[in-house]
Amino acid sequence: MSGDLQQPETRQPNRLINCTSPYLQQHAYDPVDWYAWGEEAVERARREDRPILLSIGYSACHWCHVMERESFEDPEIARLMNERFVNVKVDREERPDLDELYMRAVQLITGTGGWPLTVFLTPGLMPFYGGTYFPPEDRHGRPGFPRVLQSVSEAYGQRRGEVAASAQRVLDGILKTCTLPPAEGGLTAELFGEVLKFFSLQFDLEEGGFGEAPKFPQAPVLEFLLRLWSQGGDARPQMMLTRTLEKMAAGGLFDQLGGGFHRYAVDRRWLVPHFEKMLYDNALLVGVYADAARAFGQAAYLATAEAAADYVLRELGSPDGGFFCAQDADSEGVEGKYYLWTRAEVLGCLGEDEGEAVARYFGVTEEGNCEEGLNVLHRAIPLDGLAGLFGLAEGEAARIVEEGRGKLLAARQERVPPETDRKVLTDWNALMITALVRLHRATRNAAHLDAARACAEFLLGAMTDGDGLAHAWRDGRTGGPGFLSDHALLTGALLDLYEGTFDPRYLTRACELADVIVRDYWDEEDGVFDEAGRRNEELVEPVRSASDQEQTPQGTAHLLSAALRHLSEPRELVIVAPEEGAAELVAVADQFYLPHLLRVGCDPARVAELSGPIPLLRGKEAIGGRPTAYVCSGGVCREPAETPSRLRQQLESLLVAR
Repeated sequence: MSGDLQQPETRQPNRLINCTSPYLQQHAYDPVDWYAWGEEAVERARREDRPILLSIGYSACHWCHVMERESFEDPEIARLMNERFVNVKVDREERPDLDELYMRAVQLITGTGGWPLTVFLTPGLMPFYGGTYFPPEDRHGRPGFPRVLQSVSEAYGQRRGEVAASAQRVLDGILKTCTLPPAEGGLTAELFGEVLKFFSLQFDLEEGGFGEAPKFPQAPVLEFLLRLWSQGGDARPQMMLTRTLEKMAAGGLFDQLGGGFHRYAVDRRWLVPHFEKMLYDNALLVGVYADAARAFGQAAYLATAEAAADYVLRELGSPDGGFFCAQDADSEGVEGKYYLWTRAEVLGCLGEDEGEAVARYFGVTEEGNCEEGLNVLHRAIPLDGLAGLFGLAEGEAARIVEEGRGKLLAARQERVPPETDRKVLTDWNALMITALVRLHRATRNAAHLDAARACAEFLLGAMTDGDGLAHAWRDGRTGGPGFLSDHALLTGALLDLYEGTFDPRYLTRACELADVIVRDYWDEEDGVFDEAGRRNEELVEPVRSASDQEQTPQGTAHLLSAALRHLSEPRELVIVAPEEGAAELVAVADQFYLPHLLRVGCDPARVAELSGPIPLLRGKEAIGGRPTAYVCSGGVCREPAETPSRLRQQLESLLVAR
């Protein structure tokens, strides 16, 4: 977290004080005898024959903070933990492999999961009991944490056979979840009809999104629907996508003053969020909104994408070029305090007349819509409705709202802000590179592409570990070898950046990382990629997954998008021109949402040199020395397009008629 570590004046720090993780440092002044994950803790557990209490969370997690205040800072509960367990803290963002493994264990034990994750292990690291948040005393059907500690300790000491049997059942269950059954038959387009039917049944027609509360943005699902819509033939993807995009952007899930999306909404209307803001959520949603803006010609979608990206660049941007992980849900120890408003605060900031209009627009009432008297800002009525209610021209209503927004934001910035987790993670940063490239296509704003380049250069420098990658970085220190997600997502981001810049360095490095993926993460025997590779710590079971890390049936949406691309007709755009000459042709291509169009290009003087690594360049030339584009599909190239208008005609021919 940013700023000075909060510490009780009379308490000595524990081992976590020297960790790089801001989340672990949050617990450095707990009276708990915490260890970071490692051999020291395991050796003590074995030597003293104690179970391990493993607690996994992350710095922006509200309920992690609650359990710390209620239990880990309580001297009596800490004494019980210290006397009976070896206590280990893990930052799930630094060790996603441990989080994935032991989350599966708790889901098998309890049927649910979440953070903080509380798992009890044998000294051999086999999970035998667990849960998520435990209150300090029995409450709302949950057992109190002291009672859990006593029961688990007694079971381990007196019923060792039952503990061993439970641990084996859990491990057997984990092994089944990690074993992907072979597919029956080939992959065909009929799959997408079944998937669309499933999404339609889950869709909330009134409020958008899928299922009931709590509601997550599920950006991979939205991207799949957008790609499916681009194939034509069904109106449902567009309906589900646009309803969800509009409802999310208008709700409290989206920070109406400072931009950026909170992690999820606790209600089905997207009104009241869980207030932490995560880099990966915003990266994924920036890309979806930017692409939807190009696909549907919706300026409102682009405004949302730009506001979310501006938030990331402003609040999460590192001077080194990377992006920090997250901002906390809490400020001054209260969830959402930074973001909530009373009606009196709004009127006091804006004055009676304009304050009344802005309060109505953002749904601010005396009673409050979140807690008593407190309001989450959301777009309660459209601008034309606001104009009608207050007898204003629509332009005047828009001015009042925008000026009011600026004044409220300035006033909010005087409050104590949420803390920022200043870790840089390779995989999440890779997602942001991809988002910025996609946003640049929609805006043609060079600053977005410059930020993507700067992030890539930082990752390729600071995060390079041998010929592979490190996973985490903070204050000049890297933390552990990278995982499959780091290598895969950065490979994809570099390919996106190559298509946005035609700089062959990015393509070369992407190919090198792909080689590392095959070498270090491919399991030839089972025919799958492991999340932890040959350089990572070996766990009690391998970690592998086909899901997008979402706790919903829609958790394979990225894989569905990959399948859709695999089954789609190959399409390529080749541009042969000097960098300055290519810009006009690239700008034309950027106007079209063609998600499966592969783009390559180079200076005419380098065609021969680059035709080896980029076979699509073979036989291409700048006709008459002029910038020239080649549009190809199904293995056949159209006649060279030497003007922007001709390229526009050829790309239009690739669009599916609707």
